Amino acid sequence: MLRLLGIFFLSAGCMGLGWSWKERLKKGLEELYEVWRILKMFQSEIIYSRAPLPEACLRIAGRTPEPYRGAFLEIHKEMLANHGTTFEEVWKRQMEECAGRLVMPAEEKRRLSGFGSCVGFIDGQVQAQMLEQQIQRLGLSIERQEKEMANKSRVIMCLSVMGGLMLAILLI
Repeated sequence: MLRLLGIFFLSAGCMGLGWSWKERLKKGLEELYEVWRILKMFQSEIIYSRAPLPEACLRIAGRTPEPYRGAFLEIHKEMLANHGTTFEEVWKRQMEECAGRLVMPAEEKRRLSGFGSCVGFIDGQVQAQMLEQQIQRLGLSIERQEKEMANKSRVIMCLSVMGGLMLAILLI
């Protein structure tokens, strides 16, 4: 009786581990969608509203969840304080701190922290082109992640169930 109970709990634990890995992949994809939405907001603020970068960050902070909200408010505050740092430096520092709390792939974290170098131009036309390129790259990355997630989810769940059964057989 105790062995059967142990086998059940071992199998359930392995399935739970697989489920948590699958949910982590899903959360990373949701974070990519949020970053895509933020970039679209930046595009709107810079191209259509013609807002300066600190003002755009303040407006975007009002429409984004944490941890992005805090990062955008800090960027706004630091840019208004005018300590002699460029927007790119402030953006990179704040986004690296923000990305530390996210589960998205490391490549996308680097791309997010490097985004500040794309919008620091005086010419609005160049900013628009760079923003569009970044949005397209992120869109391609999201598509790739969606395709990979479907396959990885199935593999993870199968391996976790099979691993639990294998461990149960070994322990009997």
